[in-house]
Amino acid sequence: MKQLQVTDHYKVVKVEFAAGHSMPRHTATSDAFLIVESGKALLIFEKETVELSQGITQPIPANEEHMLKIVDDFKAYIIMANESKINFSKPGQQKLN
Repeated sequence: MKQLQVTDHYKVVKVEFAAGHSMPRHTATSDAFLIVESGKALLIFEKETVELSQGITQPIPANEEHMLKIVDDFKAYIIMANESKINFSKPGQQKLN
């Protein structure tokens, strides 16, 4: 994950993962919007799984636990509140700001 832009109100984060990788279960402290540039992935919530592919914009509610499982090399952008934090569910996993 790489932070690309920050303003007083929001930030834009770029995510890139190779096929077969995953982003562990986590929550964000604000609503977020994921915009898929290329590739395929599964966004797995507790009660729903969403297939992500090029051109899809997916809202992710604040504090809703989810994970990302990469099917094909994946590149996307996440827009969220400037002060938002990403908190991983398992102890010992990295906490991202």
